[in-house]
Amino acid sequence: MTNAPRPIQFLVSPGKRLVLLFLLMICGLFATVLLTAILSGLIPPEKARAAARISTVIQDVLMLIAPAIITAVLVTRLPARLLAIDRGPGLLPSVLAVIVLIIASPFMSVIIEWNASVHLPESMSGIEQSLRAMEDRAGNAVLFMLGDHTVANLIMNLLIVAVLAGVSEELFFRGALQRLLGTTALSPTAAVWMAAILFSAVHFQFFGFVPRMLLGVYFGYLLLWSRSVWLPVIAHTANNAMYVVLQYTTGNGEPDLGQSGSGAAAIVASVLLTAAGLWYIRRLLTNTEE
Repeated sequence: MTNAPRPIQFLVSPGKRLVLLFLLMICGLFATVLLTAILSGLIPPEKARAAARISTVIQDVLMLIAPAIITAVLVTRLPARLLAIDRGPGLLPSVLAVIVLIIASPFMSVIIEWNASVHLPESMSGIEQSLRAMEDRAGNAVLFMLGDHTVANLIMNLLIVAVLAGVSEELFFRGALQRLLGTTALSPTAAVWMAAILFSAVHFQFFGFVPRMLLGVYFGYLLLWSRSVWLPVIAHTANNAMYVVLQYTTGNGEPDLGQSGSGAAAIVASVLLTAAGLWYIRRLLTNTEE
């Protein structure tokens, strides 16, 4: 028999906690825009890639990390407990979480391709063109920041795109947002899905919304089962690192499954093995709690 953890006592109501989190995020957005504008005037055009990377770091810190930490400190006397940063993820669950990501790649590639091929009604063709143009600009901006295929760029991209993004986004969307949603009338499952929907929505990529939402759901359940934000951080970091490495080695951030029957077999196997992996991770973490 283990001692139950001390329950978190909050200093403000559930609604005010969420309002505070989003207000701080908006303040971080304005601060990011201001600092980025100042930065663009200080850094010469030939250093535009460095400016883009610095701007990304500023955004992650001011819009995601700082709001999550400040909110946790202001709404409870147990901020580390609220953000679920006071508990390690465990080696085996961490390894399994990454393996499931790899196993799920063929199936996720199908979802990515399907979502990218979605078309809005003819009456909304103008909106669709605008959305696709916006996504193209965002994709080109990411490719520009990744830079040439050099080892120095690879290391820098792993630090910014994989590690920093993994930590900042999970701290905000899972550690703060999902955990705060879980203190409202929403069920834990609803909190997982709501946080995942918002996680995908703020990326403003309609034609990549579903796969990113499903990733958010996976990260959310990892947090729910483990009660440690570090487990989804590890999975998120690994996911982004795979994209960076694939982009570095092949020039394409997504695996190429081809159009053969072996591709279809890989997809079916991917679905079955992913389901089995999720079941085992949940069982492992649930038994650990007992």
